[in-house]
Amino acid sequence: MTEKGNSPLGRRDFVATLGGVAASAWVAANPESLRAAAAFAAQAGTQVRYQVLTPAQVRELDAVTSTIVPTDDTPGAREARVVRFIDRSLATWAKDQKPQIEAALKVLSDFVAAQRNGNRSFAAIPATERTKVLEAFEQAHGAEFSGAFWFPTMSGMFSNPSYGGNFNKVGWSLMGFRDQFSWAAPFGYYDRG
Repeated sequence: MTEKGNSPLGRRDFVATLGGVAASAWVAANPESLRAAAAFAAQAGTQVRYQVLTPAQVRELDAVTSTIVPTDDTPGAREARVVRFIDRSLATWAKDQKPQIEAALKVLSDFVAAQRNGNRSFAAIPATERTKVLEAFEQAHGAEFSGAFWFPTMSGMFSNPSYGGNFNKVGWSLMGFRDQFSWAAPFGYYDRG
């Protein structure tokens, strides 16, 4: 993730920068649809009924999103319930994005098969090797297909939790955003004496 002559971009800086930009396309949807996605994503329990994604697609998307924003000493995409957010979004306000995500999953499957002697499952690749495979996929296929994974992942991680992603505000915590919707005066230097 570095360019020639530049220092490496840290995970937090990268995620914070990309999160705001990439998520805007997904978050700019009808508020009622987003609230419905929020209610779905916030459902408790381990038995999840996905509305649009097949079990295989859920498995692959979970591996992809958790590679993009992995769990380490901080929560990642899995804890933010990004795949549930994506599924609900594809069932409601982002229906037109479903063919793009399905196409990206197919191209990723073909790419993995070519790299891994016929194994078509990204999820079957050891977690320690997934980042390299995903970077190679992005190099080979560009933003058209990798964007189908990045944008929904960033939306699910950093959107307002009322929209269905960012479960328990883990994305905001990752960025250092304080969820303080009520601010006390003085708000800035211009309010002082």
